[in-house]
Amino acid sequence: MKTKTLKGKSRRPDGYEKTLKENKLLHQYIRKKVNQLLTIMGTKPLNSRGLRDEGIIAIDPIGIISESFGQVLEHLKESNRQLRIARDHLQAVFDTAGVCISIVDRDLKILKCNEKQKELLAKNASGIMGRHCYRVYCGIDSPPLSCPAIETLETGRPVFIKEITKKGKVFQIVTSPLKNGDGTVEGVIEVSMDITEKKKAEDAMRHTEKLASIGQLAAGIAHELNTPLGNIIGYTKLVLQDQAIAQEQKTKLEVIAEQANVGSKIIRGLLDFSHQKKPVLEKFSLNTLIRRVADSLQDTFTAGNIRIIRSLERVPSLQADPNQIEQVIYNIIINAVHALEGRDGIIKIKSRTMKNEVEFSIQDNGPGIPKAHINRIFDPFFTTKPVGKGTGLGLSICTGIIQEHGGSIYVESAPGKGATFTVRLPYKPKTLCGG
Repeated sequence: MKTKTLKGKSRRPDGYEKTLKENKLLHQYIRKKVNQLLTIMGTKPLNSRGLRDEGIIAIDPIGIISESFGQVLEHLKESNRQLRIARDHLQAVFDTAGVCISIVDRDLKILKCNEKQKELLAKNASGIMGRHCYRVYCGIDSPPLSCPAIETLETGRPVFIKEITKKGKVFQIVTSPLKNGDGTVEGVIEVSMDITEKKKAEDAMRHTEKLASIGQLAAGIAHELNTPLGNIIGYTKLVLQDQAIAQEQKTKLEVIAEQANVGSKIIRGLLDFSHQKKPVLEKFSLNTLIRRVADSLQDTFTAGNIRIIRSLERVPSLQADPNQIEQVIYNIIINAVHALEGRDGIIKIKSRTMKNEVEFSIQDNGPGIPKAHINRIFDPFFTTKPVGKGTGLGLSICTGIIQEHGGSIYVESAPGKGATFTVRLPYKPKTLCGG
């Protein structure tokens, strides 16, 4: 562009002052924004006095910042990678822990739970997250009075409960407060340990100790009563042989003999209970034994219209005492008949193989066992039968027999839904017997 002279002076192009002003504003803007970025990055800002506008371009601050941001970005990527690895490790520990872990908020809604928790208490639950823990884990509509999570939310302290039952399982529970940055409790971490099997083992041990004590007492009583009862029966029979006594006296003597025989039978039961014979082991087919007992009893049930249904799978031969196992089967079936109280009914007998055990179960469709009785059903002398109709020793003797064989026996029942007695006996894997 050509400049024009006026009175010896050069004339600046049109718009020069405007451009200069705009450039100055642009340099100020650049310096301001660059300084803001440098300050954020922790770098000393540009010196506005010592650095000319042309110098800003010379040192290329934007290029420096761009390179720095590139380094920061790489660092963030590596940090995120390490965080993902740590998160995956924590998730793996969370999911594979041998205890149940849940995190709930202040409304007792589930924020997170591990696989063990789902396996034991939420198998069929869909959309677990966001639902109330007492609905998912306990199957109830409101929190129980003994809820440890509520106590932790109220007190801000951990709570330990030795035993609590959820969906038929027994747990030990520890709840701890989940706090945010300022220390406010915003939720609860609940850790539960399944102690169902441990509880069963402890109950079985206590039961065994109780049986041993009662057995000693029963043996002493039986020996003391056996002799006088034997004398009563013997002398009664001698008197009954006397033809000179009146019929009325004979009737009374027969009642005495009958009642003495009842007492003698009870004593034999006491001796069987207190001096359980060691099993005489031999190889036999469980299914054959079940058929024999069922067939022998079926004829006696015809009048009461009770049917025995058998569902017997092929199971291994047992190395056990067949006479004692037969006694167990007989006693349980007779108990089922008594439970049906002479009405029409069905008794189902099943057998199957369970790992290294053979299992058989006897189920009836009677009135079931009341909840108050279910834990006492195997106790000696416990019976719900009328006086004179049972001694309460049958199932206790069965328990002793099965335990002597290294097996287990248990019952499942609910009022109005009958009862199922299940027996498991160990076996050595060999050939299978016919089904």
